[in-house]
Amino acid sequence: MATMAGLALGKDTCDVQPSARSDCGVLGTTQSDCEAKGCCWRPQDNAAWCFHPSGGPAPPPAPQAQCKLAYKSKGAPFSDAEQEKVRGYFLANIDIGGSGAVVAAPDHNTGPGGDYYFHWERDGALSTHALLATAGKLDDVDNHLQHYVQWVLKVQNQQDPHNIDVRTEPKYTIPDGKPFLGAWCRPQTDGPGLRAKTLAEYGMKLLEAGREDYVKQNLWTGDKNKNNGGAVYHDLDWVVNNWQQNGCDLWEEIQSNDFFWGRYTMRSSLEIGAQFAEKMGDKASADRYRGVKSDIEKTLMGHYDGGFVFESQSRKKDSAVIEAFNVGDLDDGLFPALGKEVLGTVITLNELFCNSYDINRKDSAAGVPGILYGRYENDNYDGGNPWVLLSASLAQLIYRQAGAVLSAGPPSAEIYGLLQKAYGIEANLSGKELAEALLGAADGVMLRIKKHVQDDDLHMQEQINRDTGTQTSAKDLTWNYANMVKAFKARKAVATAIFAKEKLVIV
Repeated sequence: MATMAGLALGKDTCDVQPSARSDCGVLGTTQSDCEAKGCCWRPQDNAAWCFHPSGGPAPPPAPQAQCKLAYKSKGAPFSDAEQEKVRGYFLANIDIGGSGAVVAAPDHNTGPGGDYYFHWERDGALSTHALLATAGKLDDVDNHLQHYVQWVLKVQNQQDPHNIDVRTEPKYTIPDGKPFLGAWCRPQTDGPGLRAKTLAEYGMKLLEAGREDYVKQNLWTGDKNKNNGGAVYHDLDWVVNNWQQNGCDLWEEIQSNDFFWGRYTMRSSLEIGAQFAEKMGDKASADRYRGVKSDIEKTLMGHYDGGFVFESQSRKKDSAVIEAFNVGDLDDGLFPALGKEVLGTVITLNELFCNSYDINRKDSAAGVPGILYGRYENDNYDGGNPWVLLSASLAQLIYRQAGAVLSAGPPSAEIYGLLQKAYGIEANLSGKELAEALLGAADGVMLRIKKHVQDDDLHMQEQINRDTGTQTSAKDLTWNYANMVKAFKARKAVATAIFAKEKLVIV
């Protein structure tokens, strides 16, 4: 952003004689600081390096937009019938034709993304996890999960056409499960861990139901010669041996060996995998997983700069971190929902996206609560817009924060100040009242999403146009629905907890 401000100045406006230059900086001002203020940067001995352009000082910057998230809830943003409709759209994209595949979107030709009719390894794992986590009971989704297990075993054993480990392929054709042959960002190192976490949680539910035989045949065989040790074992084996490998970011655009999203979700997968291994009587594997988990944990706080958690050195302000806070949370105190690292990140991204998108400013001016989140600073894919799935992820996080207020007790003065800055809540709230204030902030985000999808009968496209608020890009994106149903569940949990507090007070 600073560089763009500097480049906007024409050559003539910065063609100022050294003796006539008027200082725009102070000792220590950098080029990016200078250009961010609309000033000129021309290193030269015995003259101001940072100076006002010809014609005098630059006008003051435009005031920062304000997206007020404080909102008093008037009830669930989506009715029961509307939630069921959204879940129906979600289920329509799951287990295509009984193959176990999860289609990213049933859209063969949309915008710059082209054909979305593939099974993305990451999206499939996240969506299947959402299916499992939000089911009323296991029997409701068990057939879909069994089909997904067979899909995973099939794609794990494909020959890879790109000379990489097939477990790190980005996507597969439906229904045959062959790796996509075209050019794409490879390898994608988050997929094996996400898939293993989903199947390990499924495996533990099966064990609780007394179905150990199925688990031993498919998920954890105890024999590397049989299904590579099982679907869960095979994926986690890749993680423990390759967690530091270079790979693609969540958005399949840049590469690094140190994305916060990847590291934090791998950590979670290894812990869940260790718990599963222990239930299968394999303490050695459990110990190995926890050893690598510990190594990963030593790298994570390096992503906190004192203000917010950044995704990578090459792309700092990125909502992949918000998604990571939800997907990778183990409720063990590392990046807790009410921690300063998480709240600082929300504050930073609120400011970024409120000021980046005209639709956020228009909605706020019209009294629509909430905020819409996009992917990252200076995103330009398909115009660089808010995304439904990321806005829903923010709502889920705030619902989780509301729940944490009830379970963790009063926040410190520092944390309360951050909550006020993030959500504009009133001072001196505690307990149920503070939880209700946070529930209201999350409801506001969901209402803002609803405003932009209700005219399409709650069908949800990948993005919401940053200027007009109309939907754009891939139609019926499965990941949208996965995050929406998780947000529905998170809201129900905290609303139930608040109601329980009310009953205790009455008694």
